[in-house]
Amino acid sequence: MSQSDPEAVFQTAPVKKAGWPSPSVGLLLALCDGVVLALLGWILSRTLVPSVPMPELDLTERALVTGLMLVPLVKSVFGIYSLGRFDYAERTRRTFQAAVLCAAVLMVPFAVMDGVRSFFVQSLAIALGGFAVTFLADLLVVHGLLTLVLQWRTPVVIVGAGSVGAAVAEKLHRLPWLGMRAVGFVDDDESLWNTRVSGVPVLGPTSMLQAAPAIAAQAQAAIVADVGRHGADLPGLLKALPYRQVYCVLGNGGVTALDASYQNLHGSLALRVTPRSEATYLRIRRVMDIVLSSLLLVLVAPLMLGIAILIKLDSPGPVMFRQKRWAGANRTFDLLKFRSMHIDAEEQLKRLLDSDPQMRAEYETFHKLSFDPRITPFGRFLRKTSLDELPQLWNILMGDMSLIGPRAYMPKELPEVGESAAVIGSVRPGLTGYWQVSGRHRTSFQERVAMDVFYVRNRGLVFDLFILFKTAFVVLRGEGS
Repeated sequence: MSQSDPEAVFQTAPVKKAGWPSPSVGLLLALCDGVVLALLGWILSRTLVPSVPMPELDLTERALVTGLMLVPLVKSVFGIYSLGRFDYAERTRRTFQAAVLCAAVLMVPFAVMDGVRSFFVQSLAIALGGFAVTFLADLLVVHGLLTLVLQWRTPVVIVGAGSVGAAVAEKLHRLPWLGMRAVGFVDDDESLWNTRVSGVPVLGPTSMLQAAPAIAAQAQAAIVADVGRHGADLPGLLKALPYRQVYCVLGNGGVTALDASYQNLHGSLALRVTPRSEATYLRIRRVMDIVLSSLLLVLVAPLMLGIAILIKLDSPGPVMFRQKRWAGANRTFDLLKFRSMHIDAEEQLKRLLDSDPQMRAEYETFHKLSFDPRITPFGRFLRKTSLDELPQLWNILMGDMSLIGPRAYMPKELPEVGESAAVIGSVRPGLTGYWQVSGRHRTSFQERVAMDVFYVRNRGLVFDLFILFKTAFVVLRGEGS
């Protein structure tokens, strides 16, 4: 499970069958970093060192070795190698913290030692470069290579086949880099036995794991999907589960990992929550929105003009599409998009849903259609590349939206958003966001709502930079809406 998701991990009974243990993943990452840093050192020694004058050559070589050696050392301090399975949001956060610590360590002697300042400057530059290339290499290994190896993903059984359990199973299936795969549910609700939830079979009651060791042996860990449902019975449940690792999901964003830490109160597990002050963060965010949206509007102006011409040539109707979107409380704003549908799209949708029950069921679940005949030929290209959303840069500049935030919901969708509206409506909607880079059109409406709530309660500059970084990859891969 993601370390940025709120959860607790309990070590319980010995596991019956050994899988690919987490330390081996950490060792693989360490070896990968070693190879990458050695390659970086070789490149720098071939390009940087020969250009340095002889009197400073020894100093530069020492700086090269120091900068490269600091990278794995500081990453070890932050536990990046010891935690083999956690998502790249957490890896990004820890790598950023490690780079900041490394910079602070090198800046102290730089400030007090006059004679060797160039040594510390070179070491810092090399170390920061090392953090960047090893971070990208780690992503390639974990999110590229290891996700293709099914054996790497720990088989888990999910306790509780309700809505929370179904969301967990869907997440594990959609995000293989979390390092887990659901092999079955157990639930004491008899009506769920021998059915499938999110494509995963419900095996039977929780007691089956003790009564049928052969079934229990199919998994190596358990996830308790709804801790509140078990209440005072939770300690007994943990002891009854025949697994060494049990993950207890505390909620879908109700308690954030960024604000919380686990404390030992003389043998009792306590969760300490320290809410963050958002004033400085919000000011930085608004400055980022104004600067980046202004620059992007200038840069893409020729592209937007070309798109406008092609829309006019493709189908009759206006270039821009305006739609009322919710901005929190009783406020709305006009969201701008390039028109990608025919002008009678609403009438077409009504006819489609009335005549095709399968399409109606799909639309009720996802609020989208996988094949939508209302979209124009050029509109399909715009949606595939997300270019239809470029006009929203003006919404961002005007303060209606932000670069990153929850989805801009339509007012008619608020009844389905439900109580989560109070959380989502407290921030500006975003051009991109957590749900857009975590499955996009493959997620159900309620899962989008849950991810928006999770973003609002976990947001921060590092999380925002991670989403921007991931958005670039989503757009380049053509995973449009």
